[in-house]
Amino acid sequence: MRHPFLLSLALLLPVVCAAQGPDTPQPLGGMDAVKWFLEDELVFPAAALAEDAEGGTVVGFIVTSTGEVASVGVVKAFRPDCDAEAVRLAKLVRWTPASVGGTPQHAPKELVVPFSAKKYRKLLSRKDRCPRLVLTTPAQGGDTVYTKGLDSLATPLVPKGIRGLPQYLAENLRYPEEARRRDIQGKVTIEFIVETSGAVSNLRATGFLGAGCDEEARRLAHTICWRPAIRKGQRVRSEFKLDIQFRLDNYQRP
Repeated sequence: MRHPFLLSLALLLPVVCAAQGPDTPQPLGGMDAVKWFLEDELVFPAAALAEDAEGGTVVGFIVTSTGEVASVGVVKAFRPDCDAEAVRLAKLVRWTPASVGGTPQHAPKELVVPFSAKKYRKLLSRKDRCPRLVLTTPAQGGDTVYTKGLDSLATPLVPKGIRGLPQYLAENLRYPEEARRRDIQGKVTIEFIVETSGAVSNLRATGFLGAGCDEEARRLAHTICWRPAIRKGQRVRSEFKLDIQFRLDNYQRP
């Protein structure tokens, strides 16, 4: 079934397009989170990479009143192997549903998933990119996200694992100058999903400080590499919450 709204592929950037209206579905975490996710999770089909493919697939779907994705299909095809990967990715993005007068509504959305062999190779060569994990445990299919009933939690790939997270965060946090100047301190809570590949998706802030702290908390959380959670001998998608503290020593305060 073809979606009624077609998009231009003139710009090979991840783009979410919405039906016109005062309140339309929005991806959790905003477009930055979608861009990061596509960069981290996209698996460029081998044949397309060998042929230096450049293009994009438009995926259409309905965001339901509960924020779920339904009726996912290709609106504008690029090539079959890339189209299949684009559909897989689109099913993993979470949404805040549209609403009319405060009442959640079903609404159509479209996602452009870009495929650029040149950009993909460049991303793979970046020193700050999380390593591709060698994972022998099979991945569970589907888009279910687990918060409990896990054999092992997702593990951050930092020294000392979970116990080493506070030190990692403290050493890598860049205190926003505006927040320092205004003496803003406190906690930003970050929520995200660790995918079966170890990539992070749907990264968003749920506690806010402003003055650049929320953006810095999201940036910092995105720098952490992960090993996925295990349930019944399979890699699964799992939700994770991370509190990032913003504290100024006396000599740092204005």
